[in-house]
Amino acid sequence: PAILKGWTDRAFAAGKIYGAGRIPYVSGKFKGKKALLSLTTGSSESYYAKDGDYGDINGILKPIHRGILEYVGFSVLQPQLNYEVAHLTDAERKVLLQKWSERLKTIFEEEEMQVGKY
Repeated sequence: PAILKGWTDRAFAAGKIYGAGRIPYVSGKFKGKKALLSLTTGSSESYYAKDGDYGDINGILKPIHRGILEYVGFSVLQPQLNYEVAHLTDAERKVLLQKWSERLKTIFEEEEMQVGKY
């Protein structure tokens, strides 16, 4: 978390990316651009379900989707999620990489996700 916070503070500098007359969520520096998160987990997908031990993955990611990406104008795409990657076989890993490769071919046509307000 501290590394992400430090990167966010440097990359999304006040006055450069937000502020300076820009209206949050409306006219941010990245209006008209798309963003997505790509991440891996050490645990299985069931841990990130609404009733899972860690809670809904979309709820976990909402502060980043809404509070960072949408705040500066990005349209947010569905995250690329790969669960328990340390436990995958080489064949399973190749399938994940193939799916990601296929998604990237049409990434610019994807509709934005509805993150929702807090």
